Amino acid sequence: MGYGEFKEKIRKALEEFYGGSAEVELAESLKNNGKRHDAVIIRQKSGGSTAPFIYLEEFYQMYRDGSMDMEGCVRGIALSNEEGRCRPQVEAFSGRLLEWGFVRGKVYPALVSMEKNMELLSGLVSGRMLDLSVIYVIRHSTDGGDLCSVKITRGMMDAYRIDEGQLHEQAMDNMKKDGYGFCELSDYIRGKAAVDGGLGKGKPDGPEAGKMYILRNRDGVYGAAGILDRGLLAGFLGGHDCFILPSSIHETIFLLASDSQNQKELDGMVAEINEMCVDEEERLTDHSYYYDAASEEIRICA
Repeated sequence: MGYGEFKEKIRKALEEFYGGSAEVELAESLKNNGKRHDAVIIRQKSGGSTAPFIYLEEFYQMYRDGSMDMEGCVRGIALSNEEGRCRPQVEAFSGRLLEWGFVRGKVYPALVSMEKNMELLSGLVSGRMLDLSVIYVIRHSTDGGDLCSVKITRGMMDAYRIDEGQLHEQAMDNMKKDGYGFCELSDYIRGKAAVDGGLGKGKPDGPEAGKMYILRNRDGVYGAAGILDRGLLAGFLGGHDCFILPSSIHETIFLLASDSQNQKELDGMVAEINEMCVDEEERLTDHSYYYDAASEEIRICA
């Protein structure tokens, strides 16, 4: 059975499963870097307003490899929908997304590729940093442990009745309390160091030559935006020029600049790591950046 036929059969089977108590709709979700996912949305005719996207690719793969039949797929989708729908804290959060007084302390900047997100960016509030776009996300941790993240659209801005300058200022203020910190990459990989907001913890003299340092926030979500904070960078780098390697939209890696380093080799390393280790939706760019300590400016390596 082809994928298109599978999707339509799933939709019809779900309609039968719910017996008229829910509306079943096939949809497409546009993610970072132009990645699209097919999904099904099950809207209960009674009950809460939250209707989670249940992605279909994984269910189709299980159907194809024989690990799940059509009935199993239907029941699995229904279970996923129930788990996503019956979370009162998530429902409460979703119901207040258009209240600026509620979300203002939860707004943070995020960085994405401008070139790879032209369609996505058309509906979002965004600014520009070199070849990157600065977007804004609402992040909220519920008491139940759910981490919710919602990108701010132009329609949401109309409801907030603020301008983009006010939004950016609020997001940058919130970012300063977002638990950003540096630690040695090797220590972080081995689990011997945690980024907890303590800049250069254990490194009072700043970075050392030949070592890589990872910059991320406490939650590890959209932490690449830390490079927007000049004070944060200057406080740790202490007057040292550095290469910045975009590990993902969630974190960046810093390496002291030296004459022995080849920018093309660094770019090649970034591209190779992206291809081998980073999910397509989480990639930032395939090239490195340069931090000029004297001007506290970042530029694309050329």
